[in-house]
This record gives sequence, structure tokens and C-alpha cells, in this order.
Amino acid sequence: MKMKYMISIILGLVFWMGCSDDENLSPSDVPEYEITLPQGEHEYDDRIVNWFDRTGVYILYKFNPADAYFNVDQTWAEAYRDTSLVYTWYTFGEGDYVENNTAYVDGVAYELGISFKTDGSWFEYSIVDGKLLEVEASFKNSGTFSVQEADEAYVGDQLALLEELFLNFYPDSILHNYMPLKVLLGRELKRSAGTDLSYTSVFNNLILSYGDESITTLTVEKKKELKVDLHMWFINERLKEKLSFDEFFEAADYSWVGGSYSDRPAKNECYGLGFVVWPSSYINLDIVQDEDLSAYLEMIIGNSYETLTAEPENGDYNANDYTGILHLKKDVNEKIKERYDILIQEFKRLGVDLQAIGNRVVKN
Repeated sequence: MKMKYMISIILGLVFWMGCSDDENLSPSDVPEYEITLPQGEHEYDDRIVNWFDRTGVYILYKFNPADAYFNVDQTWAEAYRDTSLVYTWYTFGEGDYVENNTAYVDGVAYELGISFKTDGSWFEYSIVDGKLLEVEASFKNSGTFSVQEADEAYVGDQLALLEELFLNFYPDSILHNYMPLKVLLGRELKRSAGTDLSYTSVFNNLILSYGDESITTLTVEKKKELKVDLHMWFINERLKEKLSFDEFFEAADYSWVGGSYSDRPAKNECYGLGFVVWPSSYINLDIVQDEDLSAYLEMIIGNSYETLTAEPENGDYNANDYTGILHLKKDVNEKIKERYDILIQEFKRLGVDLQAIGNRVVKN
């Protein structure tokens, strides 16, 4: 069964409203762009169609540049590199000469040939028409990211990873209402500076990398990191407006915020006050509360309940290890458990079992 969604209406309206006041112009004047499912005849195509039937989310492994790079403000997010060349000429004067592949001008030695800098830029000295020519190349990275379509041989594994780490934890209604319209399964996802990305989000897309043989070598640590990152992105960027954290914040004492540095709780006081990480700020309440909430979410999403409740070696503060954070050795006043329960219940109100995400054991 094939289904089509006419996204040209959305793009056409953006183009029409931004570019013309002509009352006779209609979205039909813009070439139509269609998304068609299924995109192939693989086993995973049936699963992709099933996700669409249930949630309305398009999971695409074939996509064009506009799918990936078009922004709501009509900018283009594709990463590219601008190259700038600067030419400088040196005229030989009395006493200047060339010897052993080196030019000597005004007492300065210039080795002929090309040399590269650590950032990939370069400069070159050569003799042209009896003069010394210096060419210096510099680069400027522009745009945001670049991505290639996934290798279809690995899409099944890529989809399974997305399901296992992310999609399976949310009710269809939540995904229908709050997920981006498209999930692009890609490969070689990189920042403009060339560093690798596991995922990114732009306009109404979620873009996932590893659609190639790299998915077969992902470590347990990398998968766990990706799991936490995807859920934190979804909660912070898509779900937050439907959640209330008032009760969570009311269960903590922030009266010290806005005072002096010495008013901030010491590290060895944090657990007793219900903070799982030491606040980095003591001036701005919004920053303090954002960090506080993020720490709790990452604690739950990134750790099993067994880990959180295990008996720790001691009750010492350790921001790098949440083992036993809900045990009385650390949670001496049971403030952490109180605030933990508030968050768990708030997510359950939307049908999301937050601790189930942390309990999911990631394997190779």
C-alpha cells in the first residue's frame, strides 16, 4: 500500500507569503513535492509504514537536500567551506637571491613549495616571472551540518536502533503530536567543522546518523550516550510545554539563589537538600533550576532503578556516579526520592515511563 503526503502546501505557503503580494498567486504555482511510502520493498519498509500509520511520522532513508537543510526561516543549513586566497608579490632587489630551493628577500628566507597548517589551510611560495609569489589559503566553515542518505543495507539495523533506544518508549499519541514530521535516516552526519554527529534536529526533522557499516561497531557506551541524548532532546525541545515541573521545583529550597557565593550549598550538603549535582550558579534562578531538572532527567534516563537504589560504598558526593543516589546512605533526608517520584508521576501523566528508559539495558 502506498501513501502520499503533499508537503508542497506547507513549503508553497512559506514561499508565497514571503515572496509575493499578488492575490492571483496560489500555492499551486510552486512545484509539488511529495513524500511517498513505502520507499522500497525491504522488510524494514513495512515497519516504517506501520510507524506512519500509527503516528503520522515519516521515517525516510531516501531524501533530497531540501528535506535535510531547509529551515523555517528559509535559510539553508548545509555545511560548506569557503576558501579565501591572498596573493602577495615580492620583488627581488640588490642582494636578494634564490639558493637550494629557498628565496632570500630583504634578509628573510622563504622556502619554496607548499606548506600545510594544522587546520588544513596552506601557503605556497614560488618564483613567477622573476618575482617571489606568496599564496595563502584560509578556510571559513559555514552552514550547520552535512549528511548523506543511508546505505539501504544498514537501514534495518538503523531503524532497530532508533526503536530500541527511543521510539518504543513513547505512546503513539505523543509521537503523533510532538515528534517532527520527518525522521531522516542518514550517514556521515557531520558539523560544519567536520566533526561527527550522532543526530541533529532542524526545522521539522530529526536526522540520525550511522546508516552505514559504522552501526556495526557502535560501543555500548556510545549507544547509551545516544539514548540519553535523544530523550533529552525530545523532552527539552518537544515535550516540555506539556509538562509541569512546579511541584518538582517547590520540593527544593532555592532561597540561597541571588545571594553571595558563600550562600550556595557545599558539595557535601547537596544530597541532603535534594540536589543530585552541585549547582554551578548561585545568581540566576532559571539557570539553577534548569541544571537541577536536567541532572535529574539524565540521572533517571541514564541509569537503571537497580543502580539508583543499590547500596553505595559511602554517602560521599560524586557527580560522576549515580549509584545508590536513592539509598539512605546518600539520600539521607529522602529529598532526592521525593523529587524523583514527582518527576516519575508527571511523565506517567502523559503515558511515559521515564524509569523504563533508564532500565533498558543497551547491548552490542
